Amino acid sequence: MKRFMTAAVLILATALAGSPAVAAAPTVTQSSVTVLTTTGRTALTYTGYMNSESFQQDGITTVAGWQYTAFWDQSGYVNLSRRQLPGGAWQNLRLTDYATTSTDSHNTISIGISRQDGTLHLAFDMHSSVLRYRRSVAGLITSPGTAAWSAASFGPMVSTLTGAGMPTMTYPQFLTTPAGKLQLALRTGTSGAGDEVLYEYAAGTWTALGRFIDGTTAGNNAYLFGLEYDSTGLLHVTWTVRETSNASTNHDLFYAYSRDEGRTWRNNAGSVIATTGSSPLISDAAGLRVWAIGQNRGLINQESQVVDKAGIVHVLASHLPAAAPSTSDFTAARERAVLVHYWRDKASKVWHQTYTPFLERSSRGDIGVDAADNLYVASGDSSTRKLHIQTASKASGWKDWTLRYTSAAIYYSDPLVDHERLRTLGVLSIFAPRYGGSQIDVQDWTVRP
Repeated sequence: MKRFMTAAVLILATALAGSPAVAAAPTVTQSSVTVLTTTGRTALTYTGYMNSESFQQDGITTVAGWQYTAFWDQSGYVNLSRRQLPGGAWQNLRLTDYATTSTDSHNTISIGISRQDGTLHLAFDMHSSVLRYRRSVAGLITSPGTAAWSAASFGPMVSTLTGAGMPTMTYPQFLTTPAGKLQLALRTGTSGAGDEVLYEYAAGTWTALGRFIDGTTAGNNAYLFGLEYDSTGLLHVTWTVRETSNASTNHDLFYAYSRDEGRTWRNNAGSVIATTGSSPLISDAAGLRVWAIGQNRGLINQESQVVDKAGIVHVLASHLPAAAPSTSDFTAARERAVLVHYWRDKASKVWHQTYTPFLERSSRGDIGVDAADNLYVASGDSSTRKLHIQTASKASGWKDWTLRYTSAAIYYSDPLVDHERLRTLGVLSIFAPRYGGSQIDVQDWTVRP
């Protein structure tokens, strides 16, 4: 018996030695769940809520030890909430001089922060409609302990940034330059026929930089996965293209980057190929395509992008597995779509693809990165109403994707990650509406590489 057991152990050891290493993906430990509100807007359209859609950049964010987020209440008012980290209570204010009548889940609230003058900016309630925008007094963010957190700290809602009319705007996305200037990207036009435009805020004034992606010439539009600076000041943008208003016509992964804060643009190889305003990027240019994904593959637009400390661009997409047959039935395709990780090696400029086994149906996930360049995904599942956290380690080349958490069947819409808090403080904060929309939780997780 002893000889048999020894032989068995040797066989097992030999098998393990030849097997892949045990997953080194980071772990997560929940530290708290706080209730942000129980009066969130409940209308459900396009399989999501007006609170929590993947294209909110940002829906929740941290600056100088304070966390900020925003939501629509059931009365149609914009609410802003903040708390002092790590454990302060949420402080809420309502902006009651404007009430939305929309139930369209495109009409989310995005938050922008100007580090130059400490203003907080809001863009909200637009889907191929006029701009709705307002900003706070200077110093609200830079002096959180003394500045008044009240509606009186915000100026009126306006429908223009520069004085020119802005009649067909959608998907506002704020970003901050390395110099601390605030920028805002928006789509003009409509689904299947739109452009991306860029504005810049400095010294208290907005300036129009112009179109940086042209889709209307070809009769399509770009849907951004993300628009983000890396630590060296390069601005990276990735997108998919939709040919019509039908989501089944989404196709391909495109990429460009800028060395001069979005004024000129380079292709994957580094050649200058576009200038914002005068000769923008062509949305479906073959020279900008970095991964071929055909139409009728269930590719959902605007999932997520993040850039790590090493300048590597990571894109979270979801579409049918490689072996699955194509279908023009987008709903059916989404039932079988899996999360797919794309990333660009900065040194070689080569793109890579990893299929994961994780489903999410009509929801979209959010990808974040920690200080050690490990990856974290918060994703929903619109069929099971469960929230998931998946992680992957840099040490594995982000191959060891591991499911670390599954919630009870209580959550819905797209979860949002506080990217700044994860990157700088090692805490994964997730903005997560419960099914029904009225209650919104913020989950906090300590991460351990």
